[in-house]
Amino acid sequence: MKSTVSLMSELAKKHDVLYVDYPYTWKDLAFRLLGREKTASVTRLLGTQDRLRSLQLQHGQTIHLLTLPPFLPANWLSSSKAYDQLLAWNSRIALKEIQQAMRRLNFQQAIVVNAFNPALGNVLAGELKEKLLVYYCYDEINGAHWISKHGPRHEQQYLRQVDLTIVSSNRLHQDKGPITRSCVLVKNGVSLDLFTGERPKNVNTRPRIGYLGSLDERIDFELLTYLISKNPGFDFRFVGRIVEKEAAAQLAKLPNCEVLGAQPVDSLAAYVAGYDVGLIPFKKNRLTAGIYPLKINEYLAMGTPVVATNFADLSDFEKVAYIATNKESFSLLIHRALAEQSDEAIEKRRNFAQANSWVARAQAFDQALDGALAKQSKITSIGARSIS
Repeated sequence: MKSTVSLMSELAKKHDVLYVDYPYTWKDLAFRLLGREKTASVTRLLGTQDRLRSLQLQHGQTIHLLTLPPFLPANWLSSSKAYDQLLAWNSRIALKEIQQAMRRLNFQQAIVVNAFNPALGNVLAGELKEKLLVYYCYDEINGAHWISKHGPRHEQQYLRQVDLTIVSSNRLHQDKGPITRSCVLVKNGVSLDLFTGERPKNVNTRPRIGYLGSLDERIDFELLTYLISKNPGFDFRFVGRIVEKEAAAQLAKLPNCEVLGAQPVDSLAAYVAGYDVGLIPFKKNRLTAGIYPLKINEYLAMGTPVVATNFADLSDFEKVAYIATNKESFSLLIHRALAEQSDEAIEKRRNFAQANSWVARAQAFDQALDGALAKQSKITSIGARSIS
């Protein structure tokens, strides 16, 4: 959801934005109460505290944030009929809360942007009296295990009914474009407010190789084990949310490896600045094929060299990153990246990331919305003349 948050935060500079938070389930709430997960505020989920709040953001813009009541968990169901019945129940809960929030904020004929939840989008389409219906697709739904049972079926339907689909990678544009009415590519960006500053000289005698991001199903843990064991003279550090706990624990047992878990947002740039090389060790599969990696621009914005697997179309980065085809070449490219640390190389990376800011991406997103509205207005006008 990071890209959605970044885009909506930027769009809030010129639009009134109601951000409907991730729909937590009763299972999430139970885990939260047991201390096993961090979710939204329990009081907001249960409605004892106002579910709608307004947040003041860094540049003075305001975004309205709505926390929905807990949903009944449905993604585990194998039966399409049972899933759709629970979906209908959950959508009624969502619709009531969203309509109430829109009335409080005086939102009429809003642009509705559905971010990677086509099942809910199908049920709510038209119910919010939107003037434009947009699907924001930032991952390949067939490869997302948590939604892969029913998501692809609903996405096919949703792609055909939305006014506009915005995707975040070339592969997604190639796959979704032929199905939907209008498809626009807006790639992921980087927060230059966050990832800024000078890279300190490494005072350690040992190079530090790092990864910033979730340790989840996308990660090639076999590759990481090979790299860490193959290079005992390097220190490896992993910063980010831990999803694959067992695999992460195995990495942490290696003597030259630190697994730090999630860290405060305002500390992330310092971690990246401390990396001599930034890693993107993704598996090459159906899920990752559609990814435009957020972290690559975050590394580059700090001047940090990047070594990545060839998990997706990374042709945009051929001149500023090192792309490995196997574990042996990945290890060799880490050594090469360590050797190529000239001021010129660092500045080239920084300049590349500067052009890929979230500010620029939000402008492209906004232009796509304007284009779809203009097209819709033209069609409406032609229809009115035909009737008259």
